[in-house]
Amino acid sequence: MIGFELIAQNLERNFKANKLHHGIIIAGKKGIGKANFAKEFCQKILQSNTQANADYRIVEKIDDKKSIGVDEIRKQSDFLNQTSAISEHKFLIIDSACELTLQASNSLLKTLEEPKKNNFLILITHNLSKIIPTIRSRCFIVKVPEFSFEQFVEILQQNKINNSEKEKLFLSQICDNCPALAIEFGLDLVRFYQLFLNSILNQKISEELLKKVSEKNSSFIIFEKILLHFFSQWLKSSNKIKVDFHFEEPEVFDFLSPKFSSAQILNLAQESLTSLEKTTISHLDKKLNLTNIFNQISYV
Repeated sequence: MIGFELIAQNLERNFKANKLHHGIIIAGKKGIGKANFAKEFCQKILQSNTQANADYRIVEKIDDKKSIGVDEIRKQSDFLNQTSAISEHKFLIIDSACELTLQASNSLLKTLEEPKKNNFLILITHNLSKIIPTIRSRCFIVKVPEFSFEQFVEILQQNKINNSEKEKLFLSQICDNCPALAIEFGLDLVRFYQLFLNSILNQKISEELLKKVSEKNSSFIIFEKILLHFFSQWLKSSNKIKVDFHFEEPEVFDFLSPKFSSAQILNLAQESLTSLEKTTISHLDKKLNLTNIFNQISYV
């Protein structure tokens, strides 16, 4: 996998030398393919399709749950204690380990403290500090380096995402070179960021924007990313920091700059992002929330 070549080489070499650690933490940004890499690594070691292999399990957070609970980890302890069915090795992937409850973490710790031969646990995390220290101390930690723009674009092309060069640069910036986000939401991020900028210039919020945010299955992460990027760009521009512009941002910021000081922009950004978070957590009216933020920006 792109970006994981050296990590794969090192882990495979350790496995062949019987030096692969029984507990491995793969840490890196969210959305760069850590779990996919772990699955491919297990598949290679087990020499079979992991989905059909009884010696392989993956634990993921259930969609409507906020965390991975202790009962789920106890089930996996039973799995690891059973004799291998096909291979002499067993693999358990937890994606992601930073979402384990404290009880679940302590249950997992017991497994790590008394590892069985040829059993391997791979813990995926995008926030290493949220994994309890006693688990971290019993694992070999692999830190995935940040992707370059070239690696980011190569992954997009592999997934048949063929944006213009300007759009690729924008997606690299707004997604922080995390391909999963760009693959899932790239078209919407480009389209709705441009609509948001044009709305400010026209001083009228786009009906297409409002319709999108009102859709039942619409992901609010699109608008969170758009606003976070917008305020970041605006603050940099306001403070004369060199910034790469990809769309109508210069015209928008020239239009807004007489109305806001840097301190006011920062306060507005903090209030807007806090409002977005409350709207998401409390399931408030997203359309109304976005309209209010837009009005605070446009009508001062």
